[in-house]
Amino acid sequence: MSQFSFLAAEFPDIFAHASRAEALARSDSRGAAFYCRLALETSVEWLYRHDGTLRSPYESTLAALIAAPSFRRSSAARSASKPAS
Repeated sequence: MSQFSFLAAEFPDIFAHASRAEALARSDSRGAAFYCRLALETSVEWLYRHDGTLRSPYESTLAALIAAPSFRRSSAARSASKPAS
């Protein structure tokens, strides 16, 4: 049972990458890091496709996508709206 099973139904691609990273965590840390990055890239790309408030930056690299002003504003607003734990 994967810690990422909750992703399987709605986000099968992200689930595949995350569960692969989880499976490799102890035996192949470099492979696990690769699949973690792939899961993050897939997640961020999904956000850009489905959130109309996000504007694609001049480059499609992960660094450019997460540094884009619209992404930073959106993630800051979501963080601020979370209730304190």
